[in-house]
Amino acid sequence: MSDGPVSTPEPERLAGRVTEFVRIGDTVRRPATESSASVQQLLIHLEQAGFDGAPRFLGTEPDGSIVLSWIDGWVPADTECWRLDHKELASVGELLRSYHDCVAEFTPKTGFEEGPQSVGAGQVVCHGDIAPRNTVFSDGRVTAFIDWDGIFVSTPMWDLAHAVWQFAPVCDDADPWLDGWPSSLDRPARIAALVGGCRLAAERADELADMVIEVIAGIRRAVVRKIAAGMPAFVQMEREGILDTLDSQRRAAERLRPLIARAASGTA
Repeated sequence: MSDGPVSTPEPERLAGRVTEFVRIGDTVRRPATESSASVQQLLIHLEQAGFDGAPRFLGTEPDGSIVLSWIDGWVPADTECWRLDHKELASVGELLRSYHDCVAEFTPKTGFEEGPQSVGAGQVVCHGDIAPRNTVFSDGRVTAFIDWDGIFVSTPMWDLAHAVWQFAPVCDDADPWLDGWPSSLDRPARIAALVGGCRLAAERADELADMVIEVIAGIRRAVVRKIAAGMPAFVQMEREGILDTLDSQRRAAERLRPLIARAASGTA
């Protein structure tokens, strides 16, 4: 006998940096993009391979939205990233290395919103936006990367360089990004912990430092394209000064290049 009607969780609209999504109970609905079919194939591959650091693909809605599992935990805001200790940063590198190993032989049957439409030698399907805002932590370790809408094809180094940019972080000391951070920012130790977790060979440290500069420049080019296409989130970012911010952070990456290389090689 039923004890009464089963309540249905109320939809909760949540705004990401670019995309608004809907949480219903233990599930998430994310709007369709040109990469949605590839995201679906990727998440199914990760589940079948036993990779636990991503949401599970649960299906699609009539409007094309994809339904994913909700992952509980702490997702740091940019201004909270300073709270991550070296063990937690190392765990980010460990999960990223595990992800890249898991997709080393993966090639989706469909394409991507941007960039190469097939996976070439030395390339993988990158997450594309490894950052605190897309990383879930629990019990002092990273448990998952979320927001897979931006997947595209590049080298594993691209993802790692993006993570260094976002978690170090790579910017001037006066950047608003650091508002609320302690004055004693040990950027070399943060980089060393993250890169060490990813097990990057020391002889590739210069390559990583160069890639951080290229990642920021590449993100700026992508943002300019999306502004020109009239995408509302990016038009708003332009009004808020995103292009000037990216220019400033690219210059910071150029200035900090020797520090990044030393930290990544373990000689900082």
